[in-house]
Amino acid sequence: MKHWFVGVALVVCASAAWAADAPQQIIDERVSGMKKMGGEIAVASKTPTAVIAQASLSSALTFAESIPARFPKGTGVGDPGVTKTRALQDIWAKPAEFKSATDALVTALKAARDAAGDKTKLDAALGNVRKSCGGCHTPFRGPETE
Repeated sequence: MKHWFVGVALVVCASAAWAADAPQQIIDERVSGMKKMGGEIAVASKTPTAVIAQASLSSALTFAESIPARFPKGTGVGDPGVTKTRALQDIWAKPAEFKSATDALVTALKAARDAAGDKTKLDAALGNVRKSCGGCHTPFRGPETE
């Protein structure tokens, strides 16, 4: 009986430690994904072939479609267990506006992917992608912190 209790206590303590790290882990994965998405967009802007540009933009689009789910409540500035993020609490205070901004990014990425065969159209569409990034970053992202 005594060993069973010790085992349960260890599991509970380990679970509590994991739960405390969970918000920051979510944030770190979110940041990594955002950087990868930005890299895919950069590849598309520099690539000479439509096939590569479309593939890169499709990858970026897949991530963009997942953005709302990557911002669960409790992963913003000031939340317990969060050590570093720029996600402002306005994300959860203004969910319709946040969703609208992420939808605009998805729409812009689809247009860019569809324009990948024409360099002039692709460049214009990528300009709209960059603008749509600001649609989230300007109202919902805080300043750099150490």
